[in-house]
Amino acid sequence: MGFSTLFKSTTFTLKMYRLYWPYLLSISIMMPVTYLIIILAISQGDLEALRVALTGYITITGFNILLYMLATLIANTFEEQVLESYALLPVSFWEIVISQILAQALIGIIPLAVGLVVLKCISSNINIPLLITGLTLEFAIYTPLAILLGISVRNRIRLDPLLVFLMMFIVIATPSYYRLLYIGDIYKTLLLINPLTHVVLVLRSAVGVYEGFPLVFSIIYSILFSTLLCVLVLYKLRGGAFTVLEKR
Repeated sequence: MGFSTLFKSTTFTLKMYRLYWPYLLSISIMMPVTYLIIILAISQGDLEALRVALTGYITITGFNILLYMLATLIANTFEEQVLESYALLPVSFWEIVISQILAQALIGIIPLAVGLVVLKCISSNINIPLLITGLTLEFAIYTPLAILLGISVRNRIRLDPLLVFLMMFIVIATPSYYRLLYIGDIYKTLLLINPLTHVVLVLRSAVGVYEGFPLVFSIIYSILFSTLLCVLVLYKLRGGAFTVLEKR
């Protein structure tokens, strides 16, 4: 995989967004800004509440950019008209996927940077290595899950309702905008099954908000779940090509 080929493939992916600019605008800018405004309004000057909500903002923004948009892109790759476009490029299936991941990472820089800058402004001390760990775990969970959904459904129209359901589920099943520390034991146990809960716990610990749960366990649990997703992706791709692009 050459850098020049990957650069051209990533540029091609970004250019494709000219066809979907309203969708891109709503997912990458309007939704994060809406979340941020609501967060600032609800916190009412409480810095701890604002730090709690901003870690949720980072998690939900990651869903919009890394999972929702990436899964849609990968599923769209299997559409006949898109295959014809990619057939003009001398790239493999994995080069296409990696270029799509890079494109999403570039698109997600602005909303993520906004959240991080606000966190920096309201936090007296940020554990940078722990913050990077949390962001890496978020990336390591969302990305293989997006690939898995995209190559399983292979149709953008059928995938969209599933992604909307996942978004609603994550909002409910992840303590994005509230403290895990203050909820009942039964509900807390259910939330701890969700690996994104552990990502949120790592991010909160990085900005000095502790939820009373072992941080090492959260990191290990997230890594194991990410590894499982990667194994499922490789299993899904075993023994054959999805498209002519994979045969190169």
